[in-house]
Amino acid sequence: MASETTPQGVIAWAIMPKVQRTNAQELLSFMSEYGRAYLQSGGPTSRLEEALSSLGRKFDHPSEVFATPTGIFTSCIDETGHTHTSLSRIKETGMNLGRLCWLENIFEDVYSRKITIAQANKILNSKVVQKSPYPFWQNVLAALVLGFSLSFSAFQSFTAAVASGLISMATWWISGPGLKSQISSSIFRDFVGCTVTLGLAALFQMLRPAPFEAYTIGGIIVLVPGLALTTAIAELADQNLVSGTAKLMQAILTLLALGLAYMLFQELSASMGLMPAPSSGPRPVSILAGMAGVLVAVTCFGVLFKVPMKSLPWAALTGVLGWLVLRSFSATPYYVSASYLASFTVGTVSLWIANRYKVPSQLFSVPGILAMLPGMLALNSMRSFALGHDASGLDLGVRVILTAGSIVFGLFTARIPFALQFNPFKRMFRAAQGSNE
Repeated sequence: MASETTPQGVIAWAIMPKVQRTNAQELLSFMSEYGRAYLQSGGPTSRLEEALSSLGRKFDHPSEVFATPTGIFTSCIDETGHTHTSLSRIKETGMNLGRLCWLENIFEDVYSRKITIAQANKILNSKVVQKSPYPFWQNVLAALVLGFSLSFSAFQSFTAAVASGLISMATWWISGPGLKSQISSSIFRDFVGCTVTLGLAALFQMLRPAPFEAYTIGGIIVLVPGLALTTAIAELADQNLVSGTAKLMQAILTLLALGLAYMLFQELSASMGLMPAPSSGPRPVSILAGMAGVLVAVTCFGVLFKVPMKSLPWAALTGVLGWLVLRSFSATPYYVSASYLASFTVGTVSLWIANRYKVPSQLFSVPGILAMLPGMLALNSMRSFALGHDASGLDLGVRVILTAGSIVFGLFTARIPFALQFNPFKRMFRAAQGSNE
């Protein structure tokens, strides 16, 4: 704890009515616990820093917040002008959009003074916030259906799709709740999950010949860090360099782990003479079949990301609209424009629904962009480098960066029309117009 004299803070507290005063230590406790829970749920650091700083100003406790993926530093000034500082360590993060929605609702209630800081602290420590909106069996079923829908829509093989669903279910369990208590490193869990995916896919292929990717697509999609790559670039674009760099390095390490697992599997298979047969690639599908596959896949991802049930249909609709825009460019070389326009569509629809129902836009945009994330491209790039195909790996790597960047800037561009609604000049014009009337 440090101290610092601030006459402005003392004056503000001197003239402030006693009934409105909030204890600085209590506020600091809320900010620290809220920030830790927010980052653990996958919330962006830049949004958190801005929100908590504005909360400190709201309660006349000037505050400073610095957040990273592994910790959050918060400080606020009390009525005597002393600065209180807190550090909260974050050991495990994930994507829990349901909890993120809960947290933003709690913050809004505190900010509007509907509840007190003491009440908010009790809510944050209650089991209601910790509870998942879906029981364990529904998550397992979502992982199973996800693998089935991705494989069947791409390769039209029912047997391979069932196997892909079983593999994706096993991979999700291994990389998530299955080994979480035994292995704290998510990167190593992903490595184990990828190894299991490839091993089970080889076993199923020996029993029932089919394209190798038809068996692995479900498990690999669960593991590839496409969302992490896009989030990292978003943080860097928002000039949050520490957080963005940390998330980018985590995504790269995950890709290295997956590439290493693939190389070990390939070398072991070659030594045993069990190399998987080359794939002819996904089969062309009709637009209705593709829409059905995307609809099911986005819904399953929404369950795994714990999107509240009442928001799932909107999240699925957002994903389908983005996929339709992306598909319209599938026969052209304009993959950057395709990703940009598709993400702009997803961002616009997500923000409109979020403003309509007063919920965070991430509930719809995160599942919605899954159909266009560059995770598979990134994995193929690492695999090409591992096989010595440097030119192909470099080309795919550049495509990964451009695709991820176009997705991020598409989402940023979508914010502009909604930000203009709160333009101060627009408010001044409306006020002047009202006074003239």
